[in-house]
Amino acid sequence: MLLAGWLWCLAGGVVAGLLAGMLGIGGGLVIVPLLIYLLPLLGVAPDLVVQMAVATSLATIVMTTLSSARSHLKHGQVSFFWVRRLIPGLMVGAVCGAWLATMLDPDWLQRIFAVVLMALSIRMLIPQRSGEPLTEVSKRLMALISTGMGTLSALVGIGGGSLTVPLLQRLRVPIRQAIAVSSVGSLSIGLSAVIAFVVLGQQLEGADGLFGYVHVQAWLAISIASMLCAPIGASLTQRLPVKHLQRGFAVFLVIISIKLVIG
Repeated sequence: MLLAGWLWCLAGGVVAGLLAGMLGIGGGLVIVPLLIYLLPLLGVAPDLVVQMAVATSLATIVMTTLSSARSHLKHGQVSFFWVRRLIPGLMVGAVCGAWLATMLDPDWLQRIFAVVLMALSIRMLIPQRSGEPLTEVSKRLMALISTGMGTLSALVGIGGGSLTVPLLQRLRVPIRQAIAVSSVGSLSIGLSAVIAFVVLGQQLEGADGLFGYVHVQAWLAISIASMLCAPIGASLTQRLPVKHLQRGFAVFLVIISIKLVIG
């Protein structure tokens, strides 16, 4: 990879890490759009850009959620009751989502990501009401819900926390436990989807710097920078107007999603 490519990936990792620490957002919301614009500059063929952006984003999420999941386990916040009900479906869905991402036309995959990005951005802008808690959900329904969340998360390259945490909160799971279970879920989604992307992309390994659909150099640069900068972002929450920053960033993501739709 050229020096300029390394610098762009490191810069993207810095931004993703700071925003994740400050605003609690998933890195995929930043990393996928960044890679969609950056990978062509690194010599990636246009018909592979979106799939590789999604796969590489999920590979970086594995790195960032691994440390957070270990921390939550250490502090005893992970509820294995909910892990048993969510993780199998999330993993199956992640494999399905990775397969769909390689099957879909890249333009349609980019539009799907843009729609999901816009929906999550608008959700950040609208004050959330607590709503009525859900009654106990059957195991079969929970399996269907978790499989759907895993599929969507892997399809667009996000960790799934923005879907898992609200669901668990509606099921009366305390917020700290919901976040802890979500971190394990995001790690499970990332690992399952990345393995699928590597297996499905074996024919691409003749190209330099690729491991299946994962762009290794971009993954390393973004992961290192984001992991180093996330604690800094967390400390900045004590000094900066986070709510205003969140709204401003959400507006920015809406603009990005519109640009991705119109090309």
